[in-house]
Amino acid sequence: MRNYIRRSPLTLRLAASFVVFVVFIHSERFAIASKGPAKIARQQAIPCVFDNFVWFKDQEIIDGIRKDLPSFDGSAPEAGDSIDKILGALKRMLKNRKLPSEVEYTFFSGDGYRYGPEHIFTARDAKIPVCKVVFQNSPPQLERELQQAATALVNKDYSKVITRSFVEGAAVQIYRKYGYLRAAAHILSAAIDQSCKNSVVVQVAAEPGIAYVWDKAVWTGAKVISTQSLDAAIELKPGDVADGLKIDTALQAAYIVYQKLGYVDSQIVPKPVFDDVNKRIALEVAITEGPQFRMGDFIVKGVPEKDVLRLKERWALKTGDIYDGSYLGEFIDKLVADKLILPDMAKLLKTEQKQDRQKLVIDVIMDFNVSPS
Repeated sequence: MRNYIRRSPLTLRLAASFVVFVVFIHSERFAIASKGPAKIARQQAIPCVFDNFVWFKDQEIIDGIRKDLPSFDGSAPEAGDSIDKILGALKRMLKNRKLPSEVEYTFFSGDGYRYGPEHIFTARDAKIPVCKVVFQNSPPQLERELQQAATALVNKDYSKVITRSFVEGAAVQIYRKYGYLRAAAHILSAAIDQSCKNSVVVQVAAEPGIAYVWDKAVWTGAKVISTQSLDAAIELKPGDVADGLKIDTALQAAYIVYQKLGYVDSQIVPKPVFDDVNKRIALEVAITEGPQFRMGDFIVKGVPEKDVLRLKERWALKTGDIYDGSYLGEFIDKLVADKLILPDMAKLLKTEQKQDRQKLVIDVIMDFNVSPS
């Protein structure tokens, strides 16, 4: 009988979320909505993540698994018996160290943004808290803010997945706030430290790069919103520290305004122009506004007629109104806040914003015929 726990496939639930929008990396389209999960070839090699195996170095884990799976190189296909062999090897390695040997497995399909699919293995009963986080090569003036942010990890059980999300997300955003727009960071090591009460010390390798100051933004394609308004939204003057968070916020705000004005297919594509000699950054922003849509029909399915009428009364957009692309989400949030639907129901609710590109109208469909998957 197996005495490890196998979980597959599941959506990975992180104890903390540090997903952020980094405008200079993700620039093919400025859209808040997440992409759907990518289809994965059954035999594609998918990286393995050993979430909290802090007792072993990476090469030790690889060598241990190769005793059962000689071809192992840190990745494994989704199909086949590789996962069983990896789990068996990990269990044996833990048992040899006289550690709790139950192992959990989760297949993570990716977040559609920064991380692709991964096999994630976790020592189930490992309770090894983080003692401290050390940021190497960081400007001294950022240390206090970095450590304040790192309190989200300290005294919590170590997880490589959560720590990685923090380091590559929230920590990098602190650098960007101070003009280090090309900053990168990654986990250098995570090991038990006897001088730290046998807890985990996380070493973060940071590459801040150049601290830039703001030059200007050049907007092309904007007709509905004036370039003066777009400039004002950034809240930066030439010579100011190029605060990446302010830049992100301004571009997000512009995107939301276009949505509220019915330009639901609008695209905002920023391209940074770095002047490393003068340590300045300019931003070329190409805007494609697309057509303006209006509200079509509001259709409700899966509830009694009296509830359909009640929901339609609450729906503020009337047929022919300029369509507000952000309104559907706000409407559902309001239903939850007013306790008309439960939060779990809101997550399962099927919605569709159906475009008619000839008539330039959008029908909104809410379907309450839901069942947990």
